[in-house]
Amino acid sequence: MSSVKLFSSGGELRTELSDQIEAIKRNNLNGIELGGTEFGPISDISFVAACLIRKKLNDSGLEVLSLATTIGRIGIKDDYDAQLEKLKNTLEVCKVLGADKVRVSSFYIPGFENPDDYRQLVIDRIGRMNELAAAHSVTLCLENKSGCFGGTAERCHSILSALPEMVGVFNPVEFIRAKEDVMAAWDKLRSRIAYIHIADITDEGKPVPAGNGIAQIRELTRKFIERGGRNFSIDPGLTVRRSNKQLPHEKFSYKNSMRHLMRHAEDLKQ
Repeated sequence: MSSVKLFSSGGELRTELSDQIEAIKRNNLNGIELGGTEFGPISDISFVAACLIRKKLNDSGLEVLSLATTIGRIGIKDDYDAQLEKLKNTLEVCKVLGADKVRVSSFYIPGFENPDDYRQLVIDRIGRMNELAAAHSVTLCLENKSGCFGGTAERCHSILSALPEMVGVFNPVEFIRAKEDVMAAWDKLRSRIAYIHIADITDEGKPVPAGNGIAQIRELTRKFIERGGRNFSIDPGLTVRRSNKQLPHEKFSYKNSMRHLMRHAEDLKQ
């Protein structure tokens, strides 16, 4: 069985790349799902910045799992053309970084309106994005962002069924936030999932290291590996407290989440 690969997920935070690399190396991860650096969100950076990032990653020997963008995290009635421009820039960044996947979302639906009324418009818009990505030999990865059209398993499935070149990113916490059953969502989408975004929360919605919450990480990890899945993007777990009072901006460590993952899958990081 080929080795499981663990990647950091820094989201869109403007954390210095050198700090991200140091944390990845310290925790013995394979690479990064790159969302942002000191140069800004990955979808907005310049060619020169991309070259600097590529050199640092090459020097560190780290892989890029995907580029984690906020493309598609706008209202369905907002400026779509601006999102296409962001995607075009992101695809140029992919060339520089040697990345072949880009994570996108599926547009927020106005409150109190029926998401199904926007189904075809969403598919058409993501389909256009998918055509641009395919022309650059890049695969779009659909994130199940709660509040977006594809916040539920059924609607994610409708997008992926209409656009067979796309794949899915499975984020159990976002399904919980959308009041979806995590394992029922997995059963519906499992054949289309490229990687799992490992994150966990409590009943109260507080982020915790993987395995300490209600996201069913044990079962999800086991089923993904049994299906042949190998790539995990890990949200860091909260680890720092001071005087029994949680800090407004806590430090993060991937190690707690990794510990729980390794308990649930014996071949992780062998």
